[in-house]
Amino acid sequence: MAKGALAALLFMLVFMNYAPIEACIRRLIPDWRWWRIAPTFLFLFVNLSLLQRIFIRRPEADANAIRITLGIGAVFLVLTVFNAGVGIYPLIQPARTGKPSLATSHLSEQDSLAMKANGKRPNFYFFIFDEYARQDVLKKYAQYDNTPFLRSLQSKKFNVSFSSHSTASTTRASIGNSLYYSIQFRLESETMAGIKFPPLLRVFKKAGYLTYILSPIYRFDGSLTDFMMQSAAVLSSLSIEKTVLEKSFIAYLQAVGNEAIRTDRLSLLEQAVAIMGKPQKDPKFLFFHILIPHEPFVFDENGGAVAYENMNNWINAKYYTGQLRFLSAKIGELASMILRSDPDAVVLMQSDHGARAFGGMNEEERRASFNCLYLRGQDMNIEGLSTINTLRLAMNHALGLKLKMLED
Repeated sequence: MAKGALAALLFMLVFMNYAPIEACIRRLIPDWRWWRIAPTFLFLFVNLSLLQRIFIRRPEADANAIRITLGIGAVFLVLTVFNAGVGIYPLIQPARTGKPSLATSHLSEQDSLAMKANGKRPNFYFFIFDEYARQDVLKKYAQYDNTPFLRSLQSKKFNVSFSSHSTASTTRASIGNSLYYSIQFRLESETMAGIKFPPLLRVFKKAGYLTYILSPIYRFDGSLTDFMMQSAAVLSSLSIEKTVLEKSFIAYLQAVGNEAIRTDRLSLLEQAVAIMGKPQKDPKFLFFHILIPHEPFVFDENGGAVAYENMNNWINAKYYTGQLRFLSAKIGELASMILRSDPDAVVLMQSDHGARAFGGMNEEERRASFNCLYLRGQDMNIEGLSTINTLRLAMNHALGLKLKMLED
């Protein structure tokens, strides 16, 4: 009884945690794939069972097997309870209500005065493409030249910087700084309290904008959002499928997760196009943070599917650059659409940080970011500007503010 329980429990531990185990093995042996590793584990379990049957015969040995089984089972139980608690906590945490504190009130008197001279405001579209690397980093670590795409944006009157950087190399800190349009956070741990009343949304609401929001990281107070874009992949992120089965061997036997993410990302881009094309009496502010080209890699350069085993493969750079190239084609389509339907808009396209998982990268390279700005077709030199200063420049242009450039 004890021998069977021990073998079954060890099998379940490996089966349910197959993905992280495989990731560790592939760091040591990059060319191995699940269809090679899985039979190896099966062979080991069969031999383990045979060894137990042959060598564990005495009662005291059987008792030791029971103790080992109970110990592993206890660890399994603790991990299960811990993971459940981590998943449940964000759902049961009460939403904060009330007015923003003084610390959150970021608008200065100068900002307020500048905004009272209310002329016709341009639509403002703020796109953040998660983990889109700068072209020099792409050349160095992925041997991919992104310059032709950037030149094509310049031909569409987008001002492009080839040497910009973000304020942080973590998503929460970088996005948090954008929401304050200043440098408020250096570390991700400083953002854990959330940002219910972001000054960026407040300033656009004060200027009479309708706000359209896609924010997979932060939740905002309903008074600041006119339309929340829905991401099915994010909404199901706490489900059993995402928290348990995604790490197990079951995930390797189906491509449902891959297709669901692909469908979700395409749907969000289509929603953005629909919002920009929809005529409105009031000006529109679109805050659009999408988790692409960030892993998982679900698109190749032509938009085709990527095998499940390579969805997080940074060892071979073609999977990251394939998804980036597909996204770049979509960005080009967005730029062309804006020129046709809304040439008087202000459009800011950035990344929250650069690629971070290539071997040997330093902090500066992780912050090397995609950064381009369209100002109603006007030429503007943004070369070398940080992403946060480019945002402030765009706000000055659209809202008549007088925000100064920040020291990096």
